[in-house]
Amino acid sequence: MFFSVLACAFIVSAVTLTFPLLVRYITKDVLEGDLSIALSKVYWIGGLMLVLVAVQNIGNYFVDYKGHEIGARMERDLRSELFTHMQRLSFSFYDKEKTGQLMSRITNDLLLLSELYHHGPEDYVKYLVRFIGAFVILFFINAPLTIAVFCFLPFLGVFALYFNKMLNRALRNNKERIGDVNAQVEDSLSGIRTVKSFANEQIEIEKFDRENNRFLHSRKRTYQAEALLYNSFETIIQLITITVIIFGSASIVNNTLDLADLITFLLYISFMIEPIQRLTHMSTQLQEGI
Repeated sequence: MFFSVLACAFIVSAVTLTFPLLVRYITKDVLEGDLSIALSKVYWIGGLMLVLVAVQNIGNYFVDYKGHEIGARMERDLRSELFTHMQRLSFSFYDKEKTGQLMSRITNDLLLLSELYHHGPEDYVKYLVRFIGAFVILFFINAPLTIAVFCFLPFLGVFALYFNKMLNRALRNNKERIGDVNAQVEDSLSGIRTVKSFANEQIEIEKFDRENNRFLHSRKRTYQAEALLYNSFETIIQLITITVIIFGSASIVNNTLDLADLITFLLYISFMIEPIQRLTHMSTQLQEGI
């Protein structure tokens, strides 16, 4: 099932790459040729597009449905294995560990891990195919403009490495802090009769608020790192679009590029931008899994 989902993700991405080529064929070959037979060709290509849309959406349905089913199966198996492992641990282990922390690992942490295991390979296949496919097609349309666009990629790599390290530290703190919150809740609620007997409710509330505020602080650091990462990527992506418009227009003026190719270029740039944005999101998922 896992490999069938990956194969389906590959097919969907390959089908997606054909749409701008069909638009280019209509604008460059059909509409600039014999207009007496152009309409029948346009209808034929429109029918082909409808078939491709059907294939694409059926494939996406299978990837979404079966992909999440695989994730749920993985999460069940991981949770079962971890619970079995916990049954075999010694008393000394439980003397050192807090129950709330262990519960956090077997619920919240395992969910994030299973999300990485099933979304990671699927998304990498889907978006790398689109990214590499778009690059190859654009290179054959206009190599200098494609190289100008890809000069921005080293900057994306540097930003990704720097901000990912910051994000990794913030997410690690999040896991520790939510574990502390769970541990405090478990400790307070399991001894609630003792707490009420000695009228210590306010003390327990203060303890919980202290852990809760520490979790808030760690979340704020995470959001700051995410905002820096995403907005840095968005800035570079917008610069890529501006570069294509300016250099593409100059190429049209110099008769080294025609309007149909510029339209195709802009369509493929959007196909390249989406994988970059998704891979940025996946870097957060990867850090959470780690």
